[in-house]
Amino acid sequence: MPEGLSVWRTLKGAGVKYVKFVIVDIFGRPKLEILPIDAARDAFIDGIAYDGSSIPAYTTVNRSDFVAEVDAGAVYIETWNEGKTALAFTSTLDGDKPHPMDPRNALKQTVGYLASRGYEAMMGAEVEFFLVRGNPPSLVDSGAYFEGYPLKETIPVMEEIIEHFYLSGIGFTKTHHEVAPSQFEVNIPAGDPVQVADQILVYKILAKSIAQRHGLIATFMPKPFWGVNGSGMHIHVSFWRDGVNLFASYKEPTPELKSAIAGVLNNAVANSAFVAPLVNSYKRLVPHYEAPTRVVWGIGNRSAMVRVPYYGKKINRFEYRHPDPSANPYLGFSAILLAAFEGLDKKLEPPAPVEDVAYELAGVKETPKHLGEAVKHASEGAAAKSLPQQLVKAYLSLKEKEWGDYLANVAEGWDKTWNVITRWEYDQYLEVA
Repeated sequence: MPEGLSVWRTLKGAGVKYVKFVIVDIFGRPKLEILPIDAARDAFIDGIAYDGSSIPAYTTVNRSDFVAEVDAGAVYIETWNEGKTALAFTSTLDGDKPHPMDPRNALKQTVGYLASRGYEAMMGAEVEFFLVRGNPPSLVDSGAYFEGYPLKETIPVMEEIIEHFYLSGIGFTKTHHEVAPSQFEVNIPAGDPVQVADQILVYKILAKSIAQRHGLIATFMPKPFWGVNGSGMHIHVSFWRDGVNLFASYKEPTPELKSAIAGVLNNAVANSAFVAPLVNSYKRLVPHYEAPTRVVWGIGNRSAMVRVPYYGKKINRFEYRHPDPSANPYLGFSAILLAAFEGLDKKLEPPAPVEDVAYELAGVKETPKHLGEAVKHASEGAAAKSLPQQLVKAYLSLKEKEWGDYLANVAEGWDKTWNVITRWEYDQYLEVA
């Protein structure tokens, strides 16, 4: 029996009434084709036929008949909606080949390239976000880091989110109140990069849906409030060969880990447009709010851009603290993996790890000042050179336009608004990011 048909039968037997077939756009946002369960049977076998010209930057109107092939291993039940609906991820074909404008295809191809060179990557994500009310948003609680019992409005929401995180098929997780008021973090378990990228999207859909039922907004906008910490999406990465973690050691990082970190640092400025993709992202990347501004690494140092977790002096991965949760996880993950691989392949040596608070360092590379600067540097990195060129060109063109729209609509310009969250940002990002 075809795998897709087997999955369809399982869904129907479980009482699922509708299937939402997910097509990922260039920004990493889910577009949906919704079918009743009986009509979805053939789609699980033959794919979804759709108009690709309706997806931003996918194609032109004269060449727009596409088929999205269903990934039978990437199906999640919307248990938060009484289990009546399933999310099924797809990858778009252009004829009989992967469509180069589908970012999910780009990540699959990146993972495939690593495999051809003998490497398997594992990635996990710490996703930070805010629970807020209204637009412009207001804070819902006054909690601090690891806060618990006084949070009458937000804790019930988080309990419901965590329950469905597991029931929907993502897996086990943990959560805690983050540093800023109304801010929380959830961990996506480490796994295959494509699977984890899918699960980030499922999680965002889940969190937004549950928050909405409680009259709140779950926002993944990087910096919704000035004067408190913004939201990051810290990515944990390990590389494996023949079932052995090349980054695993005790006390001292392995040569492979150091080379991978060197590659990530060398590409950090160029990768900024992929991992910190919004105008608002660069209001998060400022000193003293636990967001990296200096392109350095450290062992156990949370002020560094790349941190090597060092619990009990055991080492098994690096943590990249540059990304934020508005990033397209498929493009962001590809950029990170290609950068780390470049370091491994060339056996690059990083500078010495930093023990001091990184924000106070002088004479080292810094993150781009704003999105416009990030876009200018993007073509210099491994991602822009290795990912499908038409995808990179379209993505950076849209990001350049986004920066231009900000300047056109915010009369004061960047120099006077880098430390203010504008109405334009709330309208663009609060509920969409």
